Amino acid sequence: MNADTVVDQDMSQAAGYEIYEPGEVDRAILDPILKEFKLTPESPVLMLPYGRRGGVGFEIRKLYFAPALNGANGALGSDATVSAIPAQSLPVTRIISFGDCNVACGYCKRDMQFIDEDGVPTASTKVPVLDVARLAEGAVRRGEIPRFSGGDPVMFPSVTLALAKYIDARYGEKVSIAHNGSGTKWVERLVPYLSSAAIDLKAVPEKIGSIMGIDPKKGQSMYDRSLATQRVVSSNGILLDVRTPIFGDTIVSDMERLAESIVRVNDLRYTFWTWRMYKPVAGCEYPVPTMDMVIDMMQKVSAQHSQLWMGMRAKWDRGGMLFMRGGKIISTTSDVEVKVQDEFGSGNRVDVNARDTLAQLAA
Repeated sequence: MNADTVVDQDMSQAAGYEIYEPGEVDRAILDPILKEFKLTPESPVLMLPYGRRGGVGFEIRKLYFAPALNGANGALGSDATVSAIPAQSLPVTRIISFGDCNVACGYCKRDMQFIDEDGVPTASTKVPVLDVARLAEGAVRRGEIPRFSGGDPVMFPSVTLALAKYIDARYGEKVSIAHNGSGTKWVERLVPYLSSAAIDLKAVPEKIGSIMGIDPKKGQSMYDRSLATQRVVSSNGILLDVRTPIFGDTIVSDMERLAESIVRVNDLRYTFWTWRMYKPVAGCEYPVPTMDMVIDMMQKVSAQHSQLWMGMRAKWDRGGMLFMRGGKIISTTSDVEVKVQDEFGSGNRVDVNARDTLAQLAA
């Protein structure tokens, strides 16, 4: 342990937060990159704490669409099969959640708050960029993929670019982002450093504004920007996970329109479409979908676009994915690792009905 590491630890303790299993930063590589982006190691970054009280970086996600990969150039398989990959071996992404966003989806982390282990909202906290680098370092050394999320990383474009470039320069590894799709030009700059990207397409143009908490008149513009951002990702051979929330009043004709747009702009060899079932959030009036309703809609849409890999993401215990292709349920996968349960965030709880339904479908 060198002097820089000791200083870094003191800095985090004094600030009242804890970085999840940090690694040791190579300042000879990091500092010049930060300077290139007009940053310093002390530049403040808003982060969302999670898990242990005051913790930063205590959340992971798995790449649940990974079983659809065929292993060739990181592309999705062309046939209607899903590789038998044990859930515990799915790629792990370490979520680096920035604490600011340029939209205000009502069901999300409202006011850029997060929920701690007791269900209490906790506000964003300022973290020096050096500590964010230490979090990414720890992730890479554990074989995880740093995934810049939020909030939204588009609010910290230089920090995200600098840390992505640092990980590439030091380890030759790439990172991932979860993004609302608004920053097309920024994503273009990130392309050399990306292994995958989750890009939101939250609704059809006339509804997307209200869902994202922006002026409805800007809905078409936001929709078009998401599609343009998706195209940047998939056209560069980067795995793209298009993410759409599903509510109880979502209609199949809207999902058919989204499907037509996704298929029109993207390279389907690298494109997966995840339908994310809305789970009740206090203070929100969105109707809750049923699994049968969503599966029925998905089968209809999938049958019309047989080359598009699709999946349903539901928040049952520790997550999972139902795979759909050509209008047929291909398989399901769920996470069974108890040891990482406490690191899954965003309200994942045991949903016995959802879990049992998927088990029956997979049988």
